Amino acid sequence: MVRPATTNENVEMYLKYVYLLTRDSGDAARTGKLSKALMVSPASVTEMLEKLARSGLVKHEKYQGARLTPKGRRIAMSILQRHCVMEWFLAQKLKVPKGRFHDEACKMEHALSPDTAKRLRVLTNQPDTCPSCYDLSQLHCRYLVAK
Repeated sequence: MVRPATTNENVEMYLKYVYLLTRDSGDAARTGKLSKALMVSPASVTEMLEKLARSGLVKHEKYQGARLTPKGRRIAMSILQRHCVMEWFLAQKLKVPKGRFHDEACKMEHALSPDTAKRLRVLTNQPDTCPSCYDLSQLHCRYLVAK
């Protein structure tokens, strides 16, 4: 199964960005930062966070931000791992330029199975640090250099 029945592409994107925004600081992901990262309105973020909270994927308090539950974190890590392996494959093997490999990986991460991601990881020689080395400011692994 590619994804749990409770998720879809939109849910996965929110979970991935909540993870990335909270990973290093430990602080809750704020609505404004999620809004900017996902390029949606703050009202849309609030609505989705409430939905994710009802699904048991995040803990959300109005004006306090959101944190992933263990289940939400597992899904976020899985989608980020698939994203990272697609970026490595696109940049290192297919020589897709830096301006494109992130956007294309964002589209493909949702369809890629965990098994295929594991196989691609071997093919690309992706470092074991991924996805913890994912740099949100660069929108890719800090060790990935497009050729």
